[in-house]
Amino acid sequence: MVQRKHIRFTLLVIMSLVIFLPLWASAEEVGNFTEILHRVDYQKGETSPPTPAEVKAPVEVKNIVNTFELSRAQILFRDKSTIIIAPQSRVTIEDYMFDPSRFERNATIDLIRGVIKVVTTPESKGTFNIKTTTAVMGVRGTEFIAVTGSNFTVVYALKNVVCIKAVNLKTGKYIVRPVAPGEPEEEEEVCLPPGTMSVILPNQMPSTPQPVSAAIMALAQGLVQSGITQIPGVCVVGTLPGVDLVSVADDLMSRGANLANVKASLTDVCFDATTYSYSAPAPPVSPTVATTNFPGGKGGVDSP
Repeated sequence: MVQRKHIRFTLLVIMSLVIFLPLWASAEEVGNFTEILHRVDYQKGETSPPTPAEVKAPVEVKNIVNTFELSRAQILFRDKSTIIIAPQSRVTIEDYMFDPSRFERNATIDLIRGVIKVVTTPESKGTFNIKTTTAVMGVRGTEFIAVTGSNFTVVYALKNVVCIKAVNLKTGKYIVRPVAPGEPEEEEEVCLPPGTMSVILPNQMPSTPQPVSAAIMALAQGLVQSGITQIPGVCVVGTLPGVDLVSVADDLMSRGANLANVKASLTDVCFDATTYSYSAPAPPVSPTVATTNFPGGKGGVDSP
């Protein structure tokens, strides 16, 4: 009798494992590849061998996605948020948790290098963080493009207001949040309305939002198709659509940044410090009034 009870208990345990195994097996799956162009690899961790990505293949937490030249990938997450990974980019799915009953997700995507376009669903609750070399961006219901390379980030806001706030200037970390219409900005916060951009240099506040023309935004959208290439000796951030490093430096100093620190940030962002230099603007010269003597007058305008 005891043996039969033991057998029955064992069978119940086995049946429970069979029932719940699919849930456990898919517990780390957070989405799927929905588009693959040319060569895209993914790894299950830093030390794992690369595997060629395929459409419909599952994406899991801790996966590292690498796109190569002329290659691109699109990932659809469980909450219907999407990221498009441009050529020559590297992205890690650091964390992702989704509660379908509440339609709430908490995700962290690390853009190690390259370009991504992010489209998050406004219906989803929770956070969707994008980490780059100089920023941590938390967004909801927002569409934007992030470009990152060695010590720089450029953000192009496509839809909704995106706000960037410094977390720790010493580590160059920032947080970005969505903002409701009419909601006031917080202290030391930079908000990007749709159709604007901001440049984030190491150890500096994000630059003031700069309006972007339709032509410049189209070029930014083109980066999602082409990606960026970092060439030693070339200050890549200065070649991105709409980026004017002189204007960025002037903007930072007008908001209290130290010239030496700005120059150090500009040096950090470039492979070769000689490719870009910045000098403080010359102090304004007091205007001089040129006078010309006319007959019958003391100069300037002839006396009646």
